[in-house]
Amino acid sequence: MVSGRQTLARLEEAVTAARAQAAAVQGELAAVNQQLQAQRDRETKDYQDLARLRLGELGDTTLVERLDQAQLTVAALLAPRQTALAELQAQLETAAAAARALAAQRTSEAAAVDAAAQALDAAQARTQARLAADPDYQGRRERAQAAQRTAAQSEEKATQSAAEREQKGASYRADPLFMYLWERRFGLPEYRGWGLTRSLDGKVARLIGFADARANYDRLNAIPERLREHAATLKAQAEADFAVLRSLGEAARVADGVPALEAQLAQAQTQLAATEERLIQAESAREVLQARTSRYTCGEDEHSRQALEFLSAELTRDDLLELRRAALATPTADDDLIVARLMQAEDERRRLEASVQGLHEALADQQRRVAEAQALCADFKTSRYDRAGSSFDNEAVITTALAEFVRGTADRQRVWRTLQEQQRYRSE
Repeated sequence: MVSGRQTLARLEEAVTAARAQAAAVQGELAAVNQQLQAQRDRETKDYQDLARLRLGELGDTTLVERLDQAQLTVAALLAPRQTALAELQAQLETAAAAARALAAQRTSEAAAVDAAAQALDAAQARTQARLAADPDYQGRRERAQAAQRTAAQSEEKATQSAAEREQKGASYRADPLFMYLWERRFGLPEYRGWGLTRSLDGKVARLIGFADARANYDRLNAIPERLREHAATLKAQAEADFAVLRSLGEAARVADGVPALEAQLAQAQTQLAATEERLIQAESAREVLQARTSRYTCGEDEHSRQALEFLSAELTRDDLLELRRAALATPTADDDLIVARLMQAEDERRRLEASVQGLHEALADQQRRVAEAQALCADFKTSRYDRAGSSFDNEAVITTALAEFVRGTADRQRVWRTLQEQQRYRSE
């Protein structure tokens, strides 16, 4: 079994490993781009040497001067690049240092949250033990629970009695003579009938046996109400008892320092959340700078692009190609040697350009891996898998899944499913 905090640390190690792999590919790509630039420079110089060698046959210095100017132009285009790259690298290192400091702070604060949670759990356990050993508290609790159960039973009986009233009272309500006398309150002090009306009402009452029927119907109506009143009394008694229990429980909590520990935990959690947010922002700023730096080290910045486009255009001009063809047509050994170097350089340039393309694809894949590793960490923290009491059953399974992820043989979804399957929560 491995804890949530330890698993988060391993996920962050996976992020670091993915970043390292991406940096290695980026460094290799930068090196190949430098080789490619150096190859183009040598190719330009070979054309300069060839043009100077055949200067007498050309009859003018235009081509030589243009090649010299091309080198100066490329140098001028690339000059600001080094300054910009140095500034970016300095900013990136500053951002990375800030992110590392925040990550260390978050680790420390997460440990403080765990410690505060454990202290609170221990205090709450002491409170429960104190109350469990208090005969007055337990007696009140039993009486309150008994009153609560009795109230519930009375409420249930009242509901059943109300249903019975509806069923048994249907025959009374269906009798018009009974309902006439019932509604006039016959036989009760509030009945108002005089003379002939009272005499006739009395005959009807005797005829239908109203006195007994009224008593039965009255009981039928009164029983649910009495039961509900009884249930309400018991419920009020239970609530009063529970209020006393809450008061006793709160006093015990205060005596054991639980409220103060709850406040400490809340403060530690708030501080950790603030640091988490700052870390997210710092990581985002670092990723932005990393992406911008990557464009420079990979030769995709505006300075490199302009220099490349300019030099490529210069090296494919018709007059240079004609110069090479003319050199091949002559028996001079010197210009043949230069042409051979140019042809070899052209093959090498194509090979390097193919390597650049392949490395670009590899870098994109590694950058996706970094993004997936960061997303895994974010999902892990959003799901609170790093909280106190969170653990993962099979450490070997977790280790294998993360290793496969770093190697690129397992994707984010597969690792996340493994984490979900292995995660458990237990109270400290």
